[in-house]
Order: sequence, then C-alpha cells, then structure tokens
Amino acid sequence: MSRTTRRASLALLAALTACGARQPVPTPEAVSPATPSAVVETVAAPRPAPVSPSLRLPAHVRPTGYTVELTLDPAAPAFQGAVDMDLEVKEATEALWLHGRYLTVREATLTVDGRSESLTPVKGNGDFLGFVPVNPLKPGTVHLRIVYEGQLSERETSGAFRTQDEGAWYAYTQFEPLGARRVFPCFDEPGFKVPWQLTFHVPAGNVAVTNTPLVNEEPRASGGTTFRFARTQPLPSYLIAFGVGPFDFLEAKPSGEKAVRTRIVTPKGRGAEGAYAAKVTPEILGHLERYFGTPYPYEKLDVLSVPLLGGAMEHPGLVTFNSASILVKPGEDSLRRQRGFYNTQTHELAHQWFGDLVTMAWWDDLWLNEAFATWATPRIIESAQPSWDAPIERVRGRSYALGADSLVTARRIRQPIQSEDDILNAFDGITYGKGASVLAMVEGWLGRDVFQRGVQRHLRAHAHGNATAKDFLDALSAEAGQDVSGVLGSFLDQGGAPLVTTRLDCSGKVPVVRLAQSRFLPLGSSGDAKQEWKVPLCVRYGSAKGTGRACTVLEGESAELALPEAKACPTWVLPNADGAGYFRTALDTQMLGRLLSTESRQLSRAERVALLGDVQALVSAGAMPAADALGLLPGLAGEKDRQVFQASLELLGMLRPSLLSDGRQADRQRFLRDTYGARARALGFTPRANEDEDTRLLRPLLLDIAGEQGGDAKLVAEAKQLTRKWLADSKAIAPELVRATLGIASAHGDAALHGQLMTAMRSEQERHKRERLIDALAGFRDPALVRENLKLLLEPSVDLREAGDLLFGAAWDVRSRDEAYAFVKEHYDVLAARLPEDRVEGLAWTAASYCDPVHRQEAAAFFSERMERAPGGTRTLAQVLEGMDLCIAFKAAQGSSLESFLASPRKVPARSGR
Repeated sequence: MSRTTRRASLALLAALTACGARQPVPTPEAVSPATPSAVVETVAAPRPAPVSPSLRLPAHVRPTGYTVELTLDPAAPAFQGAVDMDLEVKEATEALWLHGRYLTVREATLTVDGRSESLTPVKGNGDFLGFVPVNPLKPGTVHLRIVYEGQLSERETSGAFRTQDEGAWYAYTQFEPLGARRVFPCFDEPGFKVPWQLTFHVPAGNVAVTNTPLVNEEPRASGGTTFRFARTQPLPSYLIAFGVGPFDFLEAKPSGEKAVRTRIVTPKGRGAEGAYAAKVTPEILGHLERYFGTPYPYEKLDVLSVPLLGGAMEHPGLVTFNSASILVKPGEDSLRRQRGFYNTQTHELAHQWFGDLVTMAWWDDLWLNEAFATWATPRIIESAQPSWDAPIERVRGRSYALGADSLVTARRIRQPIQSEDDILNAFDGITYGKGASVLAMVEGWLGRDVFQRGVQRHLRAHAHGNATAKDFLDALSAEAGQDVSGVLGSFLDQGGAPLVTTRLDCSGKVPVVRLAQSRFLPLGSSGDAKQEWKVPLCVRYGSAKGTGRACTVLEGESAELALPEAKACPTWVLPNADGAGYFRTALDTQMLGRLLSTESRQLSRAERVALLGDVQALVSAGAMPAADALGLLPGLAGEKDRQVFQASLELLGMLRPSLLSDGRQADRQRFLRDTYGARARALGFTPRANEDEDTRLLRPLLLDIAGEQGGDAKLVAEAKQLTRKWLADSKAIAPELVRATLGIASAHGDAALHGQLMTAMRSEQERHKRERLIDALAGFRDPALVRENLKLLLEPSVDLREAGDLLFGAAWDVRSRDEAYAFVKEHYDVLAARLPEDRVEGLAWTAASYCDPVHRQEAAAFFSERMERAPGGTRTLAQVLEGMDLCIAFKAAQGSSLESFLASPRKVPARSGR
C-alpha cells in the first residue's frame, strides 16, 4: 500500500489525516462507538459463553473458502450480505470465532454431515464474533452460513464507504489492515489465505467490479442487476476489494506475458482522464515480470479510481488509487503528477508478487510487503525511466528514514505485534523507508544478481501461500552461499541506526581506516548509544593518482579496514560509498571539510546527497555548529544538479520557525529571499518551451521557498494576480504550478482573497478542483482567517475526508498553530467522533510544532488519556512528545548558533537561473 499527501510541507500530518467524516454512521442498536463489536440479535446461550480470543483467532479452526453475496445500493447507507464458508476444524471446540465489526447478524446456520442447526451468536472482546453450536464441534469439515447487515460509511475510508461524485453515488472498499471485518464476518488475518467468490446485487445503472473477471451478468426480477465473479486464487481478507457505481472503463493494452485484460475504471464520464495510467500500467508490469522471473499471477488488471482514499492499494486484479493521483483532465496534467503515479503504480504492482502472491504470515512481517515494494520502485524505474534519477531518489529517501529512526520511540522494522494498535502503527516510515533502505544495503553487499536470485527463489517456494522473515532470509542465504541473517537480522529486530565514526591512519606501512560504531542519537535523546549492528560498508578513497575502494562488515564496537591498494596516504576518505549503507557517518573536521569543498568533485552525485544528509545529522547530534552547516547553503543555492540541490534543503530544517525567536522570523524570510529569490524570479511562473524536466520540477520548489516561505514581494504579487485569474479560468496557471501559486497567494493573502476562495470552494462541484481550493484555504496564516477555516470543520455538510488540511495545515505553522491547537482542545470530542476511527490519533500532531517545555507539558496532560482511547494513539503521542523534547534540546544547544547565523550579513554568490 502506498500513502500520499497533498502538501509536501505537511507530509507527516497530512498522511495521518487523509480522511474524515461527513456524518456519523448510524450505529446499530446496542452498540456504541466505544463498543465497536458486531451486533447480534440473540445473546442468550444454552450454556456459559465460551472464552473470547484476544488479538489473534485460534488456530484450530481455519476457513478453506468463502462464497459471498452482497445486496448493495451506493445511495443507501446499509447493505445486506450472506457469506458461506467451508471450515476445517482441527480440534474439538466449544465455539467458532471470527471477526466482525458493526455487523448485525440476522441468521447463522452450521451444517455438519448434511445436518443443519442454528447457531447462537455471542459478542467477544473487541471485534471477535463467536457462534456457539448446541454441542461442541468435533474435528472435521463443517459449513457455516451467516446472513447479516452492514453499513456503507460516510465517516470512514476503511471497510466499505460511500461518496458522491457529480451527483452519483459510489461505494468503495479499503480493507488493509483491519477493514474486511466491517464488511464480512470472516477470519480477518493475513495467515488465513483462501479462495473467495463474490456476487453482487445492485440497482439498475450501477456496475460492480472486484478482484476477478466477471463470469455472469443478468437482470434481477425485482429490478437491477446481478454480477457474479470468478473465484479468486487464495487471498487473505485484506486483499479483497470491490467498487459499485455507474463506472466508465478505459481499455488499456493487455498487460504482461499472459496479455491479461487491463482497464482503468473511473466515475461516469471521466474515462478519458485515465489516459496516462492506461499508457504506462502495461509497461510497468512488463518490467516487474522480467525482474521477478514469473508472469503476473492473476487473471485481469483493473485500476480503480477511488476518491478520498489516502493513497493506493495493491489488491490483485483491482488496484485502487486516490482519484487525484490517477485522473487528470486533458490539458491539465503535470510532470510531477505523472511521475507520482508511475512511482506509486510501480510500488503497487510490485506487491502483486511481494504481498499478494506471497503474503506475510502475520503483521510483524509487514515489511515483507511494504519494504519490498518501496525498494522495488527505484530498482525498476532505474531501468524503465533512466533519466528520472531513481537511484539518487533512493539515497534521499534513506536520509528521511534515518531521521525517523533516530527517535527512541521508533518501531523496529520487524516489531512484535501485541495489540491492534501495533498493527495500525506498522504503516510508517520505518516499515516502508527504513525497510527499503536496509534491503538496498543488503543488495549492494551481496551483489544484485545474488539478491535477485534470492528474491526469485523465495517467490517460487511460497507462491500462493504465506511466508515469514526467516523464509526470506533462508532463500537469500541459499543463493549467497552464506548466512545473511546476522547482518539483515541486526537491522530488522532492533530500532535505531548506526553512527559509523571513521578516522584515517597513515602511520604504518599500509593506510588504515579505523572504524567505530554506536547508535546515532540526536541532542536530548534518552537512548543508549551502546548498540551494535553487523554493518556492511564500503569505503571510497582517493588521491591525486586516482580512487580506490575497500569493503568489510563492521562487527563489534570497532574495527580496522586496511587499504592495501592505496599507493600513498589518501587525501580523502568517504566511509559510505555510493550512499548505499543504512548508517550515519562521522568524519573528523578536516576530512569533512575536504569532502564538502575541494574534494566534492571526486564524489558521485549519490555520495554528495548522502553526505549532506549526514551533515544535517551531525548538527542535530551537536557534533557540528548549526551555523557551519547553514553556511553551505548560499554556495549550494545555485547548484544545477536537482538531486543535490534538493538534498541541501534538508539543512533548511534547522531554520524552521519554531526554533527561532520572534525577532529572527523576519531574518529567516530575508535569508530565504536573498539566497533563493533571484533564481526563483528568473524561473518565474511561466514554463518555457523545450525546458528540461529537472527545471520544470525545480520551479515550484524554488517558488515555494522564496515566495511562500520567504515572502518575496514580486513573487507574492504575481501569485495573487494569477490566483484571481485562475478562479475564473483554470488554464490561467500552468498545471504543474497551481499548488505553488495558490500556496504563495494564500500564505500572504488577505480577507478579500480568502473570501473569494471560500465562495469558490463552497460552490465547486468537481472534486479535484474543490480539493485544490481547500488546499489553498489551508495556506492562510492570518489568525482571524484561520478561525474562519476551522469553523467549516464543525459544519455537518463538510466532509472532513476532504477538509482535514484546514486543521493540520494551520497547526504546522507558528503563525497559526495557536488557533489550531486551541480549536482541537475546545472541540476534541466532536472531532474524534467525526474523524475515521484510525485517524483520531492524528489530533495529537496539532501540538507537534511547539518547541517549549510549557506546551510540551500541556500536550502531555491534554492528550495522554485521550490517545489511550484512540487506535494507535499511545505510540503516536509518544513520538509527538519525543519530537518536542528533541526540539527543545536542539534549540537550547544550537539556538544561539542559528540566531547568530541569521543576524550576520552575508554575500550570496551569483547563480544561474537554472
């Protein structure tokens, strides 16, 4: 699964709040939101109720297949279902336990040896739903039929939910990780992987789509249509998906070796908007087949546009995508959107092998799905789109993962699952980003060919089944001819990342690099630095006579790496060749200075990107004055290499407003204008003919820095003028600059502009443009205008699944955070009741931008009890509070260095407009 956001500057917050609610879903009788178990009509039992499971279902009853019929009208809030399941009972049992959430059971029948009996449903703990036969069941096979009713939610984007698009109603699903139980009584765990057969009864004018091809379509005597679909290959419940509505279908070229039918499925009248997706999807699938060495495993490939979805999801045969990611009107497309879709589609289609064909046995191995799909994306794009710099993007991604991993509260990649909260928390930057970076490091250590053979061996061994981390390690070890579990396991099963300290010693006959490792910890961390990994690393070194390379696996606290090929003492040493290692590096001041100045021309682009990330880390650890690192920015502001330039912007994080006194906020804006304004103004708001793609991608980035953040007067004035024109004519702004232009205008906008955008948003019927308008409104910083935005969140007609940025955009800026934070404290209960259940934890992030002990203490007091009630909230709050602690410590240690840097006049080097 891939998650995306609308504002890059609010990536973490937006990811936590990608969906919300319009109205609370009617709760079936006898169940309150605080008691989300399935509803049962009969609770009396002929004997004492059996003991409910906790966390996991018992292993002695397993399904062998499901047949499901759903009667569903997207325009109605309720649906009716009947599920037949064949079960294998391995041990005598008092009850059959399944999962069910917000389901009303109407009838439950058990058939054993041709004899049927009615079962008594009982409510277990949490989502456990039990069925008690008259007599205990003996080992053997049985058949269970359950007739029930469920809800199409307008609050959630989990389970089955519904929404309108240009007046028509649609129903969609998102089951990963725990949503299938909202739609079917089932064994809702990844280890229960069996075939499913689905049938839908829907009103006239609607079409149903699901994982498999349609085998029969016929009119119903009572009106409407019945759609019966082929049985699936073995799948866990979380990979089942469907959509119902008046869809259009855009045929793409058949995909893969088997030439499977491929379609883009869109809301009515919007098929043409899926043209780019239709073009590239078969191409991507072909690249993946060649890497994995086996054809696409399923019978068809539909790609379904889903409004309000927080990203995309890899269901076999029915991949789902957020509508704004997959659809665009002709003439309104942008390079950034196309690349975003291509990257995400590569991720989702990689899951067809890692996740779908071979599925994790339990949620502690979610990384076997998500880390692999994240790792596979740049590996495939490297050959499919070589000009996109995917290997350099990977190194930048590694730096972000290392940042998340610096928290003591960060999860392990393979985190033990002790509660449902742990399952929800598993979809984070550690599982995706760290997991992918560690896989890339291991691939570099073993060699690409060995790693690829290990991947293919693993897939062959466990096709259509489940697998564990040990299974994958065994496959890799078999191909590598050595045990890889020590190296990979040391990164999978403990949190944090190494800091590798390097010192060059030329006192002997052969130059030696002295290596030491500890855990990287930022200022203020409570972690223990005495932690060790088995770290594969390669050192690159050079002199006037050339460059060399030496590799080792660092085990233990320290080691020596001889450089026997060096003809003389190297003039420079880089301990992370190609940026391939998942670790931070620390060099002595003299060596670091060489690498950042005269010797930087000896480094590859990937190495320069990795080194800049490590510089930022050294500052965060207190090993380097902030002013010294920030002093690199004027020289990098004109950097023509887009990847290196973007990596340098990590250093700007040290100048975030929460770290500065009120008196230095204007100095920060001045620095941004002086450093980046000339280049941004030279590029301007109008793309030029025959521009290279890097220039097109850099333009909105520079406009944001100099215009939105820096307040450059010329850029602000032009952005406001263009925004007013765009309100009347959507072609007034180049598609790739709409977000940046509206962002500049709103960040410096007045009440008049706010009123124009608000009026337009309220009347706009087309969802994508409405979302753009909401995004623009979220950019206003005047406290009075922010309060007007926040009032919208209390209006029943406003869908919080669209409007969440109005709150979280304000919370992340020092000029508006007080209004957002006060709003959450005043209206917490209302917001928690309307937000999707698994997104309530996001409310804690409204305190995250504060950087002082008073707000830290206040946030802990306000949120502690509330987050205990929110799914996944305990860990979320722990990370928010740790982030505040680290910010306070950094500000205390480096604040004076930041202030002195901004206070000092400096000459900015001349630079190219490119």
